[in-house]
Amino acid sequence: MLKNISLSFGINFVNLLFPLLLIPFYIKTFGIDIYGLIAVSLAFINIVSVLYDYSWYAFAPLELQKLKNNSKLINHYISKIISCKIVIFLPSTILLLIFVVCSDIKHNILYALSLLVFLFSRSQNNLCFFIGLDKVLPYFIINSLIKISCIALIFITLTEKNDYVFVFYYLGISDIVIFIFSTLYLMIKNKFKYSISSFSEICEELKFGYKLFLTNLTICALMNSSTLVLNVFFDNKAVGIYNVAEKIIMLCKQSISVLFQGVYFKACEIGTSKIIQLNHFLKSLFWSYLFMYGLGGIILVIFPNLIISILSSEYTLNSALYLLYLAPIPLISALNQSAYISLLLHHKKSIYFYAHLFGLIINIVLSFVLCYFLKIYGVIISLILTELFITLCLNFAVIKDSELNFFKTKIN
Repeated sequence: MLKNISLSFGINFVNLLFPLLLIPFYIKTFGIDIYGLIAVSLAFINIVSVLYDYSWYAFAPLELQKLKNNSKLINHYISKIISCKIVIFLPSTILLLIFVVCSDIKHNILYALSLLVFLFSRSQNNLCFFIGLDKVLPYFIINSLIKISCIALIFITLTEKNDYVFVFYYLGISDIVIFIFSTLYLMIKNKFKYSISSFSEICEELKFGYKLFLTNLTICALMNSSTLVLNVFFDNKAVGIYNVAEKIIMLCKQSISVLFQGVYFKACEIGTSKIIQLNHFLKSLFWSYLFMYGLGGIILVIFPNLIISILSSEYTLNSALYLLYLAPIPLISALNQSAYISLLLHHKKSIYFYAHLFGLIINIVLSFVLCYFLKIYGVIISLILTELFITLCLNFAVIKDSELNFFKTKIN
């Protein structure tokens, strides 16, 4: 478990460090206004890309663990997931077209096409298969080498202000190359052979995980919607200044998702039949997250200027102030993970689904209203209130259930 957590963290850390390393380059080479445009585009792509993650990041590794001794069933399952992603790509391109037409991007065809390439590259990702087959190390190596090479190419070749139109071509092609090499590895080492899935199989698979997908969609929308909302009220420069701070918060929140892959697998090993042992584990997890993310929040509050100065050379004081106010969000979000895992294992999908759905609605409404009156600070306030709402809902759902309540002083 520790090995997979470490490697999964390494993969996700590289994937998140990747854009973080590029922020100072974007701002220095293209300017804060162009960085704002890139941030808005990336926020939209991130939300749409949830379609391709769907619910497989949670279910695929567990399903492959069950099938690990049957290569024929493994091939069939992986092929089915890939087929689902191919089918989903069509509606995602329609969403991209609407986004382009409703923005100034429609006047920049070369840049718009780069977003299509990048979206296509996000449509296929083999990481969940490698986790389920206990082969995370090869994927870590493939992912790291290609991403590092891509960063080097961007630094070396995109040196003019107008070169920003090629950024998403580089990012998209690197993800496509990762998919190609990781698929070749599965074909050579695991004898994987793709087979076309029937439409009924695809519909059944999509129906099975739709509630978790909708939950993931709301979570991702919460992480990226503020950038899109700000784009409605402000220019790209203002969005770029805010987004530098938000990217750091997103990195902290993404670390929760990385840890989830390991702790959820451990929780599944314990199982719901051993409810006392499971509750002890979830309780220790809650206090561990409180300590880790509480300490991280303190660091963000004490050193906002230092952290921002590493990423941005323009308007650092503004970004540092936004980071200071955003600092509590990772801690608030981390404190709902134990309750989320408990509800997930006990098949109480409706509770966490509606908590996140209503949280998203609250966030969007508050963001537009408060942003109109309080400008950028209104978006920050809406994010904090939304995270508090979701965390309180999930933990309250666990507390009121005597069997699931891991907060009790004595767990019987």
